[in-house]
Amino acid sequence: MIMEINLWGLTDNLIILVKYSALITSVANICLLLGMLYVYLERYQKVKSKFTTTLVLFTSLFLIQNVLFSAYFLFNVPETIVNAVLLLIFLGLEFTALALLLMITRE
Repeated sequence: MIMEINLWGLTDNLIILVKYSALITSVANICLLLGMLYVYLERYQKVKSKFTTTLVLFTSLFLIQNVLFSAYFLFNVPETIVNAVLLLIFLGLEFTALALLLMITRE
């Protein structure tokens, strides 16, 4: 880790934050998915169509995936900054997509 600090010029706190960023982003995704699930369940109670049923199922499966990701990241923190950044890119793109979908869903 000392070589990493000298190589990247980062402090220990920043390295810890970067390594746990995947967990933080995954929890943010869970919050977005809970919001989407709430909206879809409200619509399902009113409409009860196949489309709203599929939206509830889709959101529930994404929610399960992100809960499992969070549990995995909690016990398996990435060893290197490169691994943490790659996970953050994937989860950051997912967060952006979910935020856009929630924004459109609420309109």
